[in-house]
Amino acid sequence: MRKYLAIFFVVFSIFSFQTNGFLLVHAEQTRADLEADLANLEAQIKALNGTIAKTKEQGASLKNDITLLSQKIDQSKLKIQSHDKAIKRINGTISEKNRTINVLDEKLEREKESLSQILRKTRYLEQYSVLDFGLQSESLSTFFSDADSFSTLNKALAVSFSEIEASKNNLEKAKTELEEVKDEEVEKKLAQELEKKKVETNQKEKNTLLSITKNKETEYKKVLATREKEAAQIRARLFELRDTGSISFGQAYDFALASSKSTGIRPALILAILMQESSLGINVGACYLRDYATGDGVGIKSGETKKRTMHPDRDVPVFLSFLKKLGRDPQKTPVSCWIPMYSKGNPTGWGGAMGPSQFIPSTWTIFEKRIEKITGSSVADPWKPYHAITATSLYLADLGAVAGNEASERNAACKYYSGRACSASSAGAGYGNSVMKKVTAMQADIDKLQK
Repeated sequence: MRKYLAIFFVVFSIFSFQTNGFLLVHAEQTRADLEADLANLEAQIKALNGTIAKTKEQGASLKNDITLLSQKIDQSKLKIQSHDKAIKRINGTISEKNRTINVLDEKLEREKESLSQILRKTRYLEQYSVLDFGLQSESLSTFFSDADSFSTLNKALAVSFSEIEASKNNLEKAKTELEEVKDEEVEKKLAQELEKKKVETNQKEKNTLLSITKNKETEYKKVLATREKEAAQIRARLFELRDTGSISFGQAYDFALASSKSTGIRPALILAILMQESSLGINVGACYLRDYATGDGVGIKSGETKKRTMHPDRDVPVFLSFLKKLGRDPQKTPVSCWIPMYSKGNPTGWGGAMGPSQFIPSTWTIFEKRIEKITGSSVADPWKPYHAITATSLYLADLGAVAGNEASERNAACKYYSGRACSASSAGAGYGNSVMKKVTAMQADIDKLQK
């Protein structure tokens, strides 16, 4: 019995190895090809970034503008190709893992059935005494040999079952991680669509410039004048900040650009987050803290009692302490109201977020020293635009946002709102998507300021 069972397991293992080995080699070759293509595209994009920077340094002229637009169009096309390759690579890896999980599932079921049969036969043996078997069997030694075989296989299959369960859990975990990466790659696909729109916009502008001949430099001067006028209008436009009022877009951009030099975060992302928070403030409203013991407050507009305005232990003492340094009245300083949320019938979460960046007091203290260092201020103030913009920039950097990587920026936006990556929270995903739409519009305005 041992001999035949051993042969079965060896043959099955060889067949499985050969089948999976072929698929694995093929998948590795495909992945290697995609990785090589991606590396090549990234190198081209990097080189083109340098070329674009040099073209910008040459100043405004009809020829340079046409060259720059051509380079930007080529850059967008390369990014589109790069996104395609990345998505194919991830999809291929997910398919490979799915095949492996299916093979393990089938093997697991077979071993479960084998284990069940052995257990049934073992229980059957236990119903008889050694004397009964001695009278019925040709050889008592054969009985003990078979019983020993069943016991050995029982233990071996139990170990195998445990190992396969562990492997399956690991693969399921890997699959979940890959799905999250795929979510980021899908986000790159959305970014790809934005690149296509950039191509269309830049191509349209290029065509306009190409229609201006060398003998019509006056026409080009008109184009420059139009750009300057549009840039001036953008800079003068009001930029709303939550619980603070508004400043000019030009000021907001200058603050974001200054903080970006320390954090590496795109100004467009910083400003998009602040714009999103301002929109939420309009919908949710603001409160004043009233009861320091319970953390309850009142709605600024309604005057109604608002529960859970600020966490009484974690945030109220900190809030009172640094408002004293700022010389602000804690009962006349606006904070966010609690957004009613419940888990299993119990209220969860608190309000109390402050200023444009919407940090709760205990979180603000974590960033205080870094904000003061960047802004050159002695006391970090959540309601000062430059301080709030710097705080948002620092937090986004801590959350993993990388300039130019839309997937990392979207995930950082989701974490900014919900504390979790986009794929882990539908509420966060909605926030992240809204922010990235604002980033696109914001970047378009910033590009006009930089021309």
